[in-house]
Amino acid sequence: MTAGFRDTTLLTLPTGWDATELQKLTLRDGYTYAQVAGDLNAALSAINGEIMNDPLWASLCYWTDMPTFEYRMGNSGAAERHTEYGQPTPYRGVLDGHMLPLEEWEAGLGWTKDYLRKGNREQIGADVQEVVRKVRDRFRQTTLTRLLKRGDDSGVALNLGSAGLSPGFATTAASTGVDFTPPSMGGTSFANTHEHYVGISGGAWTLAAFQDMKSELREHGHEPPYDFITGPSDEAAIRLLTGFVATPQWGVNYASTVSVATVDGMADGNGNYMMGVIEDIRIRIMRGVPQYYGFAWKSYGARSQRNPLRVRLEDGENAFRAYAELDPRQGGSWPLAYLVTRFNFGVGVGDRTNGTPRYNNNATWADGTPT
Repeated sequence: MTAGFRDTTLLTLPTGWDATELQKLTLRDGYTYAQVAGDLNAALSAINGEIMNDPLWASLCYWTDMPTFEYRMGNSGAAERHTEYGQPTPYRGVLDGHMLPLEEWEAGLGWTKDYLRKGNREQIGADVQEVVRKVRDRFRQTTLTRLLKRGDDSGVALNLGSAGLSPGFATTAASTGVDFTPPSMGGTSFANTHEHYVGISGGAWTLAAFQDMKSELREHGHEPPYDFITGPSDEAAIRLLTGFVATPQWGVNYASTVSVATVDGMADGNGNYMMGVIEDIRIRIMRGVPQYYGFAWKSYGARSQRNPLRVRLEDGENAFRAYAELDPRQGGSWPLAYLVTRFNFGVGVGDRTNGTPRYNNNATWADGTPT
């Protein structure tokens, strides 16, 4: 969206506006201010529902208004043999925890009074769709950034206070201020140097990389199937890997001896789509993921607490909500000139074992920058 006013209103309908009076006011093509307000409200309601119900976000996220949570750390030892007079040693779980960020976001709109008498529905509709795009892109970029960021989030600006931290997935103690020892699983114990952010030299995806991601998740008790996202630039290389099974193509009548993946390959409204399966991992191509990066995880169902991410909302909220209001920071005799769409959320990690990012262009991990 180009910065500045649209010259020569659209709106949500604020408290104190008379809908009957607004109905009398029209743009040049007969489109009323009340209809403009209704269109914006409908568009924001639609993007709120899209974000909450999108299968990808639902498989990755759990939504909460809690600023903190605790989780179990690794420990050692098994149950002791019973003796007639002896008392078993009492044990307790080892807990640690971290905070979840919360950020305030906004997207502004502006029109002059003259424009609102002379404009038309198509122009204002374009403005509304730009706001929707900004909301969608902000949620995508913020979520992908947390998936591909190894270090901690911190700071008052993120509502974490002066000392609070929001770390990533399991990583060596030198890379985080919240050291994490994964709980032991199946006789395997872990240390606080256990690493899920893996750099791989070579610049191309390999079968071994997918086998390693599967192994990384299974050793923590996350069983198949798994999900994986990567960007469009890496699709061609993955299709050539041994063991890759593609989704069916439209217009192809497959023979009985041809294997095809059972996942739905149809693209969603944002151009993201399943491309196939390899090593029990469902591969999704997603716009915005930078080249050479990927992320694998186990989904436990829509918005499950066991999913990798936790999306923090405002106190009392249980769903993502973007809304429009007049910008209270602006004055003047024509209040419709300043409209702002607001939404508050922050993305943190939930289960620190349920996610394994990969960067296949260098043996040393570097954070990805989503677009």
